[in-house]
Amino acid sequence: MKIETIKQNTIDSSKSLVCIHTNENGEPRGEIYNRYLVEPIAFTDMFTLINEMDAFFDQTGYPQAYNEYRTFVDKKKEKKFRLREAESDLDDMFLENTTGDKATFVIQVQFRQNSSWQGTITWAEGKKTQRYRSTLEMIKLMDSVLTAEDEKKTQTDPTESD
Repeated sequence: MKIETIKQNTIDSSKSLVCIHTNENGEPRGEIYNRYLVEPIAFTDMFTLINEMDAFFDQTGYPQAYNEYRTFVDKKKEKKFRLREAESDLDDMFLENTTGDKATFVIQVQFRQNSSWQGTITWAEGKKTQRYRSTLEMIKLMDSVLTAEDEKKTQTDPTESD
């Protein structure tokens, strides 16, 4: 399956394209793309990635959260993203040319139950898809790719070993 085909399957709001450009000190940086977002959402670490995607799902109402997160302080849900109607022709052209410098993932969140996510994650460059049962498991799958890519670069780049 071609990388373009994998990425074009981001049809609904539950599927997002996550492009990771750097992974410094184990903290990935990149952007989240979704057909309904007017512009990509930038993230600077894994917590921000998860938090921003969760806020987006809250705003679109899909996938619906089974329960609300507990907090120590009352906090208004003020984060609003500029949304648009999905335009498949425009998005297909855009997504074909959108990849992360380090890695590209298509994350589908099918359920938000037990204060976590369940769904599938596809590593586009490796053409591999895995199911995950929790947000932590999804993070570990992403980290396994990023760690392997960093190790591969260190082995091929002798200046990194100094």
